[in-house]
Amino acid sequence: MARTILVVDDEPTLRETLVDALEADGFRVVSAADGREALLRFRADRPDLVLLDLMLPELSGIEVCRII
Repeated sequence: MARTILVVDDEPTLRETLVDALEADGFRVVSAADGREALLRFRADRPDLVLLDLMLPELSGIEVCRII
């Protein structure tokens, strides 16, 4: 079973690049573009690792980390 990584970044190009690279290495990847979506994805997918940008719309990365 592939490990799951949640990639959270509001910059689409960076987010998609990370997703593509991680999937190419065999990981299952889910992504989110803002803090609120990140929390929803975290609860739904229970990732093994979260790559989290600090400067996000809705909720900051710091606040998302505190909640997680």
